[in-house]
Amino acid sequence: MEESRHDTPVAEPTLEEAEGSAPAACREPADFYTPAGRDGVGRFCRRFLDENALTATELLHHPRHQTGLSNTATFVAILTQAERAMDRKGGMTPLVNEIARLTRERVKEHPPPDFLSADYPGTAAELLSAGGFLGRFLLDAAVTQHIAVCRSFAEKAEALLNLAETTEHPDALTPVERLLGEILLSDAGTASCARDAPFTTLIDLIVTLIATDRPMADDAPSVFRRLDALMRRVPMPGLRDALAAAFRREMAKPACFTIASAGDMFGIEAVQREILALSDLSARLRDREGAYVGGARTEAALQRRTALLVNEDTVPEITRGRNFVQKLRILFVLQKMPLSPTAAKAVADYLKSFFDSRDFAGRLLDCWKDRNEKLKGLAEVQRLVLSSAFPDEEREYLGGQLDDIQNAFLRTQRVLTALIQAKDDAPADTVLDIVRLAGEGAFCSGKSRLAVARVLYRHCHRPRFVRHVLLNAPGPKERLARANWLRQALGMVGVPFIDLSSHRVLVVDDEAGPRAFVTSVLRELGIGHIVTAADGQEALERFQADGAAYDLIVCDWMMPRLSGLDLLKQVRETRSDLPFLMVTALATLDAVKKALAHQVSGYIAKPFTPDQLEEKIFLVLAQKGFGD
Repeated sequence: MEESRHDTPVAEPTLEEAEGSAPAACREPADFYTPAGRDGVGRFCRRFLDENALTATELLHHPRHQTGLSNTATFVAILTQAERAMDRKGGMTPLVNEIARLTRERVKEHPPPDFLSADYPGTAAELLSAGGFLGRFLLDAAVTQHIAVCRSFAEKAEALLNLAETTEHPDALTPVERLLGEILLSDAGTASCARDAPFTTLIDLIVTLIATDRPMADDAPSVFRRLDALMRRVPMPGLRDALAAAFRREMAKPACFTIASAGDMFGIEAVQREILALSDLSARLRDREGAYVGGARTEAALQRRTALLVNEDTVPEITRGRNFVQKLRILFVLQKMPLSPTAAKAVADYLKSFFDSRDFAGRLLDCWKDRNEKLKGLAEVQRLVLSSAFPDEEREYLGGQLDDIQNAFLRTQRVLTALIQAKDDAPADTVLDIVRLAGEGAFCSGKSRLAVARVLYRHCHRPRFVRHVLLNAPGPKERLARANWLRQALGMVGVPFIDLSSHRVLVVDDEAGPRAFVTSVLRELGIGHIVTAADGQEALERFQADGAAYDLIVCDWMMPRLSGLDLLKQVRETRSDLPFLMVTALATLDAVKKALAHQVSGYIAKPFTPDQLEEKIFLVLAQKGFGD
């Protein structure tokens, strides 16, 4: 009867669904072998299993273990408790007897084979060939017998991991994953595998396995190091669920992450450290979408912990003894933790009270002495605001408040004055100071960052600055490293960096004077390779010979043989991405429309100054994403 039942796929509840809920009602032997049924066996028989270093799966597949349970003094009490929980008064004894009978018969008809770890893949395939429930039962029974010689949960885990190392086949790994999960679901099993590690260490071991966000420590217990390797090698969702349940079990214990020191009279520092430890765990257990591993139960486990620490009365106490910015950091950490609605409101209200105070700007700036540290500090607080749990409108308002403070600081402290007032090239070191600050994320999003972007965009592409930073590099590797650093630092304020020395530009004009003028401006900009053509036809021939070599074309419109517009049409047939700057004395609306219709990158009207051409070239190159 049970064989046919298990041959039909059914949607069984997962461990997460079964945990913490009423035990599934088992009405026939097959029900005990479902995930929920095994979980119920593990819960009701926990004391017996822990005393004998057994799991529910072992109990369900080995006659000797079943006989051992029936001979215990607590067996009747276990049955009574299960009957009461499942509302099956008088119904459990015959079911348990039937399970024992079926187990004896199956094991007698199909004796579990002895095998070495290396033989496991073949043994698993042979046993599973029996098909359906029987095949799975026989494999579970064989694995149960294989680990029966082990005397502790840790030894069993090691033996199971030996089997797991021999295969990646999902069906062969299923019983191994289940048994490892059942070991970790047991308090005694986890302690055995962790070598009785203290609370803080054990939590870190478990979370490292769940989150896989950092390497397992070299001195971690062998079982945990091998579990880490296994879970990184093959997907183990069931084992991950079991670890999440083990985490929740440990978090329900009264142990703390920190203790008060002798000088911490009121224990405030210990509470602060405890909150930071919980915040770190909370962040590690969330995925990119913010959902917790293990779902609402994991969030609730963390919330129960924080509820003891965070409430309307304790929020001011938690930040006691810290300076202004440290208080803000702690409160923003608190805000992201799983809090009750009341606690979340208390934290949010207390945070807003700081921002609403009249002396907010002064108190915040007083937290740092150095000018650059003040800039970086303001940007840091803005990032905390923009990534906070405040509603969107509130985040935008508070973020703007910090941008206004920094923008005013930039003006009053004349941070950008030297660059703004420089008629020609500003000293390269002065520019580099601002670039370094940009790379360190020192500028607030908004008006402050825009002001910085404007001056850096202009100065960082001046030939003198490029030569100072890049062309004077001792070698190609150093130059590449500097270019990458510039690109990354400028990118922090939205400024593209274009290494013009590596660019190849085609200049097209039928008049020698304008052609030479454009060439001289490009050379002053630091363009590394300049090719000229006396008309559109000559330019087309050069382009057709090696079109991929060019990074920019600067072309006059009116030329004999082939006009600039006709050249643009030809270029666009093979290079839709190539920046193309049209030079024209006919800056009429009709001419502009014709050029735009063929994807011209930009145009500039004659006559123009070197600065105007320089700016237009940068705009055209940046528009197409050069320098990425």
